[in-house]
Amino acid sequence: KNTGLLDQKKIAIENHLSLMHEARKTLVKTILPPAKIILDLGGGGCPLYKMGYAHDFERIQIVDLPEGKGEYGGNLHSDNSSTKITVLYQDMRRLENLADSSIDLVWSGQSIEHIPEEDVNNMLKNIKRILKPEGSFCLDTPNRIITKIHTRNCDHDLINPGHHIEYYPDQLRKKLEDAGFVIKKSFGVCEMPQTVKTGEFCYEDFLHGKQIHEIIEDCYIQYFHCVKNT
Repeated sequence: KNTGLLDQKKIAIENHLSLMHEARKTLVKTILPPAKIILDLGGGGCPLYKMGYAHDFERIQIVDLPEGKGEYGGNLHSDNSSTKITVLYQDMRRLENLADSSIDLVWSGQSIEHIPEEDVNNMLKNIKRILKPEGSFCLDTPNRIITKIHTRNCDHDLINPGHHIEYYPDQLRKKLEDAGFVIKKSFGVCEMPQTVKTGEFCYEDFLHGKQIHEIIEDCYIQYFHCVKNT
């Protein structure tokens, strides 16, 4: 029995990133809203359409730095406006070159945590500006309630050296509302039941927790679906 538990822990540790990715794909496939014109912020390494976005779309424009293009960058770039997938290599904080009220859905998948907090308010202002009336801003990002437990015994405070901040759900919720968004839905991704119960990080939660959970605070990742408040 103990051997089995140890095997489960080993499997969970070795595969927890893949398990998180699969849970995020479930989020994208089942929860993201339909949209025709989409802006994918920071999506060069893992673009929305490669994650199984379930709805027909007319165009997705990926905004990312050249070093963030991953396996999907480079030859996706096109200046042809009829191309469904285009890549705009620039800092996602700098959206001033995008037209007002031109986007149906802005998706920020695991990217807002890579932006210094002092720059996020201006980025959110620009996202609101470029969204069409009733347009959606959807994002997922690590939940600091859980990542703080994850890094408690580490020599680094955040789970990724590229992160500038990992938000507590109430902190991010307030930031979104202060920027003029109405939060339509929120979910957690990768429920961490034993971690929450014991206060000690439990990798096996990635195997046994729900992929999508209504209690956002109890999950490794938080997801918000916001709409432009006109």
